[in-house]
Amino acid sequence: MENPHPHNPTHLLARLKKISSSVFADVMAINNVMDYRVKPVNYSEPLVGRVRTVSLPKGDNLFLHHAIYQVEPDDIIVVDGQDYKEAAYLGELMAGAAEALGVKGIVIDGFVRDKQELGQLKIQIYAKGFLPSGPSKEGPGSFDTTITCAGAMVAPFDYIVADEDGVVIIPREDAEEIVEKAEKKLAYERNRLEMISRYRNQQITEEKSAIEPGWLREKLEKYNL
Repeated sequence: MENPHPHNPTHLLARLKKISSSVFADVMAINNVMDYRVKPVNYSEPLVGRVRTVSLPKGDNLFLHHAIYQVEPDDIIVVDGQDYKEAAYLGELMAGAAEALGVKGIVIDGFVRDKQELGQLKIQIYAKGFLPSGPSKEGPGSFDTTITCAGAMVAPFDYIVADEDGVVIIPREDAEEIVEKAEKKLAYERNRLEMISRYRNQQITEEKSAIEPGWLREKLEKYNL
């Protein structure tokens, strides 16, 4: 598949890194958030970057092995494992190889294993849980195709923002517009937090309405409140 972005747009990635998954979830017209059970295995900082995709048959990780050796440094592999619960798709050896090759993270709709060892790696892993059983390695599968992962639509070279709240996928064709909306939302939230802090510290003495969100009165009018 031809890469529509031969080089990462670093200016966009820098902006993405400043904004949490929850802010992006609030501003996107389509709820492209993964299932709440997809959580960080070894969280150290937000996982933000360009996506490469893998689709696997239940309980088989052949094409995840393939993808690890095809992606570029700093890419993040997102894996549709079909919520399979009877085998782990990834463990210490695969994750260690991916880290050595510069892969930034792997997000899996499924289970992993070697919890203690994964916790010592720098590559960030997101999964639904742990299981000691290993997978088969026969295929088939696909690499760099549009997938659904834990309820989110993911295309190759989309963007991902993952943190302790969860995982959001940002479509590459709408990324600039979504980031602009998220930056405005973030500025609004920071202003509100500043007002709340000033009110708490008695730096402002207005009525409680001074820290109400601006939309609240309008929403309550239909209830005659």
